[in-house]
Amino acid sequence: MKNIGWDDPLPTKLQLAWEKLFGEIEDLTTVQFPRCLQHKDSVGLSELHVFADASILAYGAVAYVVWSRTNGIEVHLISAKARVSPLCQTTIPRLELMADLLASRLAKTVCDEFKIKPSEVILWSDSMIVLAWLRSESTSLQPSVGVRAAEIQATWESGTWEYVPTDLNPADDLSRGIPVTKVNERWMNGPSFLKVTHDSLLPSVFVTKASYPKAFLWQQKFLLSLLARCSGHTWTN
Repeated sequence: MKNIGWDDPLPTKLQLAWEKLFGEIEDLTTVQFPRCLQHKDSVGLSELHVFADASILAYGAVAYVVWSRTNGIEVHLISAKARVSPLCQTTIPRLELMADLLASRLAKTVCDEFKIKPSEVILWSDSMIVLAWLRSESTSLQPSVGVRAAEIQATWESGTWEYVPTDLNPADDLSRGIPVTKVNERWMNGPSFLKVTHDSLLPSVFVTKASYPKAFLWQQKFLLSLLARCSGHTWTN
């Protein structure tokens, strides 16, 4: 792109990409977002499920409200947020943590602004590394990781977070992108497992410090090394 002037024709590859994008813009007329989030025959209280995901291109979160009805369970897309991933090189786990922080803030905003408060809030992530961070002491992590983890922990208990496989995570549509023709599928209606009873939901995956990448255990190793050096030092002349 650097060597292309304003009046120069685009390369064939870019022309085809633009034509495809323009065609999808026309398809947006088929996308409809229902305004009603609660039907008259809704039974009991609602649940809020927020999913997070990240890629090298983008990260974000999507929230769904789940209602029980007389004829089954209904899921509605209620809100979503997306961010472009930073240009500076970073790891996928860090991006996933940024997505989880966005999901945490989104869930809090929905709970604060939604007139009918959900009876339960569940946040979902497909990163076992990040889930391990959220189940640990934030002071044991690198500062950039620990600060974000601490904010999430201050807002939600660790038990609020659950693991979801990538292929079942609707936020994957956000981080990687999908054609407009697929918006009315999983993105609009949420993953299929939300439409079953709690007993049939995904089983909880217990994550521990064994899930940590070794690079993030730096503080413990540094302190142990420092203590070892200090213990062998003669403090008197």
